[in-house]
Amino acid sequence: MFVVVFYIILCLSIFALLLILDFKFGRASHLKHARRLPFFEGTGDARLYTNGSSLYEDLFQSIRDADKQVDVQFFSIETDYISDNFLTVLKEKAEQGVPVRLLVDRLAGFKMNKHIQKELTNNGVIFQFAETPGFPFLFYKMNRRNHRKITVIDGKIGYVGGFNIGRNYIGENPKFGNWRDYHLRLTGEIVQGLHDIFEDDWQISKGNKVPLPNAPGRKKERGITLFPTDGVELEDAFMELFRSAEEEILLGSPYFVPTERLMTELEKGLKLGITLHVMVPLKSDHPFVKEAGIPYLERLYRLGAHVHFYDAGFYHPKMTIIDKKIVDIGTANFDRRSLFLNKEVNTILYDPVFIQTVRDSFFKDMEDSIPFDDHWLKHRSWKTRINEKIAVLLRPLL
Repeated sequence: MFVVVFYIILCLSIFALLLILDFKFGRASHLKHARRLPFFEGTGDARLYTNGSSLYEDLFQSIRDADKQVDVQFFSIETDYISDNFLTVLKEKAEQGVPVRLLVDRLAGFKMNKHIQKELTNNGVIFQFAETPGFPFLFYKMNRRNHRKITVIDGKIGYVGGFNIGRNYIGENPKFGNWRDYHLRLTGEIVQGLHDIFEDDWQISKGNKVPLPNAPGRKKERGITLFPTDGVELEDAFMELFRSAEEEILLGSPYFVPTERLMTELEKGLKLGITLHVMVPLKSDHPFVKEAGIPYLERLYRLGAHVHFYDAGFYHPKMTIIDKKIVDIGTANFDRRSLFLNKEVNTILYDPVFIQTVRDSFFKDMEDSIPFDDHWLKHRSWKTRINEKIAVLLRPLL
């Protein structure tokens, strides 16, 4: 019996070591070959969606109205009546002779089975998976996902943000209830930048070697900035945002697993008197991610940050507002996966009216939150406390 146990432990230890080495060398290869797309700047207008139903209504109608080209990219697509409606809209548009391309992350989009793919292809939709994992560094590549959600219609209308496709995102999952997220509808010249990002992902997914797209020259006026990231640039981008703050930082994210660099910058701001509000969900949609954030949130709380647990459903926006002057909305979560593994795209806007709209939405959600405070910390369960310890070991994957 002892020998059997010994060999089981030995095999598990070797397996764990192989995974660690795979991840370590995979990361080194990623850094060496990272595709650093340029930032795209341009003028344009933006509309904010915080509700999946209104987003889907406008998104589906924009696709129906297309007459030249439809390019769509999502992290995941469920198999339910919402996804059925979405795919039907794409198929009907392709049958009308309008070119339609659909790109979905290979692992997160596992529900896009061969039957669904065949139906799309038979109706004229060109389908492709993004970031298909393979050797070498299989474990690392399984964790490195394309988390972007982009739609470009006729080169004139763009959608980008946090929503995927499915009934979860209109509040019909009883586990989560109301699903709060942020998504943007963009028009104007900035849409070309969004299309360039999609096109780069599309060509890479087909195995084509393509040069980096050219970014337009910097504008004298501040319009909209798109910054795609590939697991190497996002930490510095957040650092730059936090360092620019003089009065206030509002930060919303479904997950809160920052690096020490980012924590140090936030703590520095608090010590200088900057007001910091952080909104995260009370519920969790993945194991250990909520618990992984608790030690960081407590550190900020002890320095005077206002930390809020959204309790009217599930909170999924990825948003930062700096001093009522800058708002950042996109696909990137405030966690290690978005910082160092995923392909993401965020949008920075400077329009004061739009920023106030987002700010109002943030504080409205605060009304449906409970405080992260001494009372909550004292009364959290032993299961939560144990998971916090386990989550420390899993931070690179959270």
